[in-house]
Amino acid sequence: MENKETEETKIELTEDNIFLLREILETAARKSAESISKMLGTTVETEILNIYTHPLDLVEKEIEKENLGIILYSELKDGEGGISLFVMDEESAMKLSGKLLGKGDEKSQELGEDERSALREVGNILLGNFLAEVGDYFDLPILHTPPELKHDMIGIYLESLLSYSEGLENNAIISEVKLVAEGVGVKGRYILIPSDTLTEDFMDNLF
Repeated sequence: MENKETEETKIELTEDNIFLLREILETAARKSAESISKMLGTTVETEILNIYTHPLDLVEKEIEKENLGIILYSELKDGEGGISLFVMDEESAMKLSGKLLGKGDEKSQELGEDERSALREVGNILLGNFLAEVGDYFDLPILHTPPELKHDMIGIYLESLLSYSEGLENNAIISEVKLVAEGVGVKGRYILIPSDTLTEDFMDNLF
């Protein structure tokens, strides 16, 4: 009986649904990235490189393959709404933390506590504004936890992070972006893995 109920509540994203979600997420990613301009004290330009869906079990492999070793992670609605991440490679993290700590174009040489604190702070702005923009479109408040930063043993962490999602039928929705501030380019990805309940809420408010 339990398996039958799971099948009946499965949420399927059609091509039309995915196209509309991409449009919404592109706008959310752009506005979110622009929101850190004041924090950096400079204009931030945003380039949307790609928006795509990806099977959950391949997200870990993709992140490891491209050396995206810095992860800022938030739970949505106390874990019931899914998870949201902003991931980037170490080079981008060093550039961004250096900028945040007032080093100009000089990147950080290591991820010490000051660098981690700065990245968590900017991660809270990036993820918070990204989710707020998505929530505004769907007229849904999307609460999230303050982001955690993970750097070491990424593979093990991701495996643990995604293990809860075995019951989810949806793909991860990934927005790949490039942030440019005063000639310093930082590449990263917003990854949204909505729960079935949140996806259903999205679909109910999509049209």
